[in-house]
Amino acid sequence: MTALLSTINLAFHYPRRPVVFNQLSFQLNRGDILTILGPNGIGKSTLLNCIVGGLTPTAGQLLMNNQPIDQLTVRDRAKMIAYVAQQTANQTALLVQDYVVTGRTPYLSFGQVPGVEDYERGEDALEKLGIIALKDQPLNTLSGGQQQLVTIAKALVQAAPLIILDEPTSALDFGRQQLILELIERLAADGYAIILTSHNPNHAFLLDHQVGLFAPDGHFTVGATQTLLTATALSQTYQADLKLVYVPELGRTICEMPHRLVSPN
Repeated sequence: MTALLSTINLAFHYPRRPVVFNQLSFQLNRGDILTILGPNGIGKSTLLNCIVGGLTPTAGQLLMNNQPIDQLTVRDRAKMIAYVAQQTANQTALLVQDYVVTGRTPYLSFGQVPGVEDYERGEDALEKLGIIALKDQPLNTLSGGQQQLVTIAKALVQAAPLIILDEPTSALDFGRQQLILELIERLAADGYAIILTSHNPNHAFLLDHQVGLFAPDGHFTVGATQTLLTATALSQTYQADLKLVYVPELGRTICEMPHRLVSPN
């Protein structure tokens, strides 16, 4: 079976700067979830930007369905990959429903306006994220967490088989984080491939698919969550004393710091 996405010996560095990553390889099929973990500044967002075309790798290959990604037109790439960047304040005064349907742009001809079906797709995405009540509000009046959810809804209406989410839970409370992780699982079950970055190893344990782990030296390893995420590997990655504990009440392993940060008086 041809992989949906293949990265082969990928490398990247900025001009006159050290290599960010090198010899990076993995494959992703429909229905796969890849959670990428690593410390700040290690290259997680850089890797995502290489995949979506914001940056050009300095070596290696990126393939979608065995076709080099750099040979795809912008429109065709948008039909294959939906990307949600780390949330930044969005100052557009577009109504939420109008902003969300801009995800349909790859399927519209020049000058064509979204139709009824496009808006129905938008409302369905807003329903899935529990924010349908926001549809008539200007985007720039929403909180950062609400804007993040709206941007994810826009990615859903894009209907691309690969969805890439850079820190999708960073501005969200625990309830919304759970909603996003459950949505990711449902999308994978429906045949989408998902890549997300996170600073929280527990997200990888909750999803329990594949994990990509950036070491402090930039080395990137991909494997099954239960195999790759050991206490030693995570402690080395985050340069912290971390422990893994199986919690029977949860039915899963969690990652925690073992000691109080400050001793009680």
